[in-house]
Amino acid sequence: MNKNIYSHHSVDDFSDEALIYALRVARDLKIAETDWTQLPDVPDATKTKYQAYRQQLRDITKTYKSLKEVVWPTEPT
Repeated sequence: MNKNIYSHHSVDDFSDEALIYALRVARDLKIAETDWTQLPDVPDATKTKYQAYRQQLRDITKTYKSLKEVVWPTEPT
């Protein structure tokens, strides 16, 4: 089963609201995956690196309006 929604549909098949919603869902998942970095027992250097990354993720909808065009920030290592 092909899970790529773009394989059978054009981005033009979706409303602007659906495209921004899909972007927000993907963004929220990326933020949730890094929640551990803000726990009290995580070193400050790690927290700081991830704070900037997480802010870039929160701001992603100011620049992009769909998953098709988004360029994700690089997760810290």
